[in-house]
Amino acid sequence: MGKPRKKKKKWIKRHHVWVRNIANAIIYPLSLIKYGIKIQRFEKYKERPHLILYNHQTAFDQFFVGMVYPGAVYYVASEDLFSNGFVSKLIKFLVNPIPIKKSTTDVRAVLNCMQVAREGGTIAIAPEGNRTFSGETGYIKPSVTSLIQALKLPVAILRLEGGYGVQPRWSDVTRKGSMRAYVKTVIEPEEYKAM
Repeated sequence: MGKPRKKKKKWIKRHHVWVRNIANAIIYPLSLIKYGIKIQRFEKYKERPHLILYNHQTAFDQFFVGMVYPGAVYYVASEDLFSNGFVSKLIKFLVNPIPIKKSTTDVRAVLNCMQVAREGGTIAIAPEGNRTFSGETGYIKPSVTSLIQALKLPVAILRLEGGYGVQPRWSDVTRKGSMRAYVKTVIEPEEYKAM
């Protein structure tokens, strides 16, 4: 008789929602001042998990996504984020992002996304992988389509506008300007299944 299988640890923890709410209360007023951001809350949420796809413009985009979307969001993040010792452990405890290896098809990342979806969590990914250099949306890998099909979640297309002018990737300076963050559309599983 083999060893009993270890019970898989839950990805989603109750404190993730508290962390999100506290972070938003602190960061939202600062974002208004620094970025001139207008947040349009996602009203069609209805407590359903989603896969959020967003364009990547500033170093603060994850916070903007969290302000648009109610509830905890589990971000797919480069594995570099997980190699900073204590800081990485703290981030993992606070928000538990999903690590992914850049420039490869990362099976473990897909399995982790599937676990989060099964547990009723919302996942956010910037399909470009990096912040824009030109202000235009960059190349999106076809593997994103496979992830969408595997998760079977409604896909929320979240737009960030104005970030390239406020905080371009090639500059260390944040400029005066205005930004907007909102969900442009939601594609239901029945819709993309037929595509």
